Amino acid sequence: MREREKTAVIYARVSTARQAEDGLPVESQIDQCRAKAAAMGARVREVFRDDGISGRTSNRPGFQAALDYCEEQRTDYFVCWSSSRFARNHIDAALNKRLLDRIGARLVFVSQDFGESDEAWMIESIVAIMDEQYSRSIAKDTRRSMAKNATDGFWNGGNVPFGYQAVPMGKRKKLAPVASEALVVKTVFRWCLDGAGQKEIALRLNDTGVGRRGRRWNKAAVASVLRSRALLGQIVFNDRGREIVTPGAHEAILTDEVFHMAQDKISARAPARVGGRPRSDAAFSGILVCGK
Repeated sequence: MREREKTAVIYARVSTARQAEDGLPVESQIDQCRAKAAAMGARVREVFRDDGISGRTSNRPGFQAALDYCEEQRTDYFVCWSSSRFARNHIDAALNKRLLDRIGARLVFVSQDFGESDEAWMIESIVAIMDEQYSRSIAKDTRRSMAKNATDGFWNGGNVPFGYQAVPMGKRKKLAPVASEALVVKTVFRWCLDGAGQKEIALRLNDTGVGRRGRRWNKAAVASVLRSRALLGQIVFNDRGREIVTPGAHEAILTDEVFHMAQDKISARAPARVGGRPRSDAAFSGILVCGK
């Protein structure tokens, strides 16, 4: 009787671009995992990956897809480069290992072999805890570095506020105004002070053909511009609830007076909550209702 073909899925992950450059690129992990699967006589059916996602959480699209695939298909091996690529949270690691065990998929690490002895589970658990501790230490160092960067007036990355571009200054970056976007920002604030709501401003911008970096405007995008303190020349960084504000970090697009007048206008227009539902002083409020 012909022996059933062994099958495997591969999972690879990096947390950051820097990590990919320091010897753990996803492509290299996948190549090593393919070689391991071949050595075990297993055919790789699918490859799953997560780029730029921490292993401290199981909420990773590629990781969840790999687990689902193993559960839905009859897969013999779940191949990963190391325990740290699988997870950096020892509780999540244990739960997901139990899931793989339940569905009959053996977890295999290319760079680590814990063996089959009675003590193997203990060694593997210790390594998982060490992986988590390393991740926590890196996260702490990263937060400290980002806090220092913000205090020095540099941009920490992410979506650059509308009106600005991130300009390299050595190894760090500063925000600098973009003339065309700065004009749009000033128009948005002028319309706001004239009494236009956020949705109306978005419609006006779209109607006049003013784009938002290749996208159309909506209420949320306008609201983001109206509350952006970067427009005052400030760098604002939130470190786990502790807000770091650095004034004069870059060239301001708006004056404090215009910005705060707009905030007052927005606050005055916001519906007040009295009891159950929002109430407003606007005409016909509470009278006109949706026909459906």
